[in-house]
Amino acid sequence: MKIDKLVKQITKKLDAEGLKYEVIGDQHTFAISPTCTIHTNQCTIEIIKDRITVNELPVTDVDEMMEEIMEVEGGTYVG
Repeated sequence: MKIDKLVKQITKKLDAEGLKYEVIGDQHTFAISPTCTIHTNQCTIEIIKDRITVNELPVTDVDEMMEEIMEVEGGTYVG
């Protein structure tokens, strides 16, 4: 999956949970380097190509990422 589509998928999930976040990077920087960082209040999500980490812990997919984020941010992710 292209990084811009992955970022869009992640931000859509964050929006659905009502979490505030800041995306570092855009489609122009993704073309130069396929990396992105997204900050929430208590988490740092790093995307490097198709690998995702939450607070430096690797996760296998976007749903597992959301479970980790909600555990830290306080809440339950139902998916």
